[in-house]
Formats: sequence, C-alpha cells, structure tokens
Amino acid sequence: MAAKKPAKKAVKKTAKKTVVKLWTKAELSTLKKEYPKSDTQKLAKKLKRTLEAARFQAKEHDLKKTKTYMQSLYKAASKPAKKVAKKVVKKAVKKVSKKVVKKVVKKVVKKVAKKVVKKTTKKRAACKTKR
Repeated sequence: MAAKKPAKKAVKKTAKKTVVKLWTKAELSTLKKEYPKSDTQKLAKKLKRTLEAARFQAKEHDLKKTKTYMQSLYKAASKPAKKVAKKVVKKAVKKVSKKVVKKVVKKVVKKVAKKVVKKTTKKRAACKTKR
C-alpha cells in the first residue's frame, strides 16, 4: 500500500490595489502657498499626504523653495557643525601639543643626557689621572 500524498493547498493570489488619492484644489492651493517657505515634511503631514507625494506635486507645479528659506536651513545646520568643529579642533590641538611637548622633552633629555655623560666622563678621566 502506497502512502497517500497530502493534497496541495490552493494559494489565493490577491492583487494589491493601490488607491490613488487625487489632489483637491484646496490642497494644491495650500501646497502652492506654503511649499516655498516651509518644511516639506510638516506640510505633507498637514495635508495628510506622504512626503514623496508632496514633493512630486511641487515638482509638477514647478514649485521651489525660496532663497531665504534655504539660507535659514543652512544657518541652522551650520550652528551645530561649528560647535562640533570647535570641539574637534580643541582635541586636535591638545593631541598636537602633547606630541610637540613629548618631542621637545625627548630632545631636551637627550641634550641633558649628553652633557651629563660628558661631565661624568671628564670626572672619571680626572680621577684616573690622580691615582
């Protein structure tokens, strides 16, 4: 007697339906008014749209950010960058100064050591001659 194979289950393939939400005139007018001078992500949330949808519609309607808005973004981004840069520079200066100090100390130690060696060899030589 042969063992019966289990019957294959029928797999239902359901196509995902993508619902396209059309833009109303009110939404488009809000986008046109606020897009040039506001954050796109906040505007998209306000319109209950995705960020990509807001950007796409802005591009379709040739909307661009104003220069003053872009400059404000740059200034806001550069403030933390300046703080970080200052910290990095301070650390680098400390490291460099430590390295410089170590090099100077090594040179001074070598010079002092040479002088001490010369003096001690002279003293030894003088002692040997006295005996």
